[in-house]
Amino acid sequence: MAEYDIGMLRVFLLVYETGSVTTAAERLFLSQPSVSYTLRKLRAHFSDPLFVRRGTRLEPTPVAEERYPKLRRLVESMDEVMAPASAFRPETSTRRFRLRMTDVGVSGLLPRILQRVRAEAPSVVLDVESLNLATVVQDLRSGATDAAICTTRLDEPDLQRDELFTQAYAGLRPVGHPRIGERPTLPEYEAEEHVTVAISTGHTALDRHVRETGIQRRVALIVPTFAALPALLERTDLLSYAPTSVANRLVGLGQVETFALPFDVPITEIALYTVRRELPSAEFDWFRGALVEALR
Repeated sequence: MAEYDIGMLRVFLLVYETGSVTTAAERLFLSQPSVSYTLRKLRAHFSDPLFVRRGTRLEPTPVAEERYPKLRRLVESMDEVMAPASAFRPETSTRRFRLRMTDVGVSGLLPRILQRVRAEAPSVVLDVESLNLATVVQDLRSGATDAAICTTRLDEPDLQRDELFTQAYAGLRPVGHPRIGERPTLPEYEAEEHVTVAISTGHTALDRHVRETGIQRRVALIVPTFAALPALLERTDLLSYAPTSVANRLVGLGQVETFALPFDVPITEIALYTVRRELPSAEFDWFRGALVEALR
């Protein structure tokens, strides 16, 4: 007889995702002692503590990290097999799909996504939140989000990657900058102060290239989004950068101009990430396909 059941697996998944026995118990409508008892059985089964307390959270051990994606796919597959038979119809669906994107994606890509989705599924709800590189893999695995779009490559084996398009970067300067023209030299570029965008947005190609090649760049300010750059640069003589599609939109505001970066930045790939599923899912397959077709 098996020493585990699906209820035990659900306890493991929720403790992993919430970092809390109390929260897992509330979501499963179980008592806290019941969840603690199940956790002890799981620890004995795997001969590993699975979770260790750090501050107010239970953090997974390497064994729990390795088991989590496999167990989540297993439980999802069982749920799909046991679900009542019903065909997914985009035109009548009211499902909520969750998507993680950067501010660049929201301003530049979301209109195309929305047009495509509403054309096929007018009652579907898109729940879009800011992408955070530090948590995006966990968000995908836990089901906190259904898909993520970013430039940073995520090579986790349980994630599916669909390349969408490539992009380059351009420099940004205030209109009429006193020293920087359309094609500054590297020494001229290095003599200025710069504004960078937080790496949590996923736009790391330029920062990584500067660091790896030893280019001297004096950073005076780090901001969370590209959208803040026009107002910031307009009142200073700072320099910055943005993906070319974003830079062109920012130039249209009349506060900034582009310039050619005095070094080659590798072309970056924007990709869609979803969790690989053991069994086909009509609704997830439709959503993934809609995103790919909208952005390719």
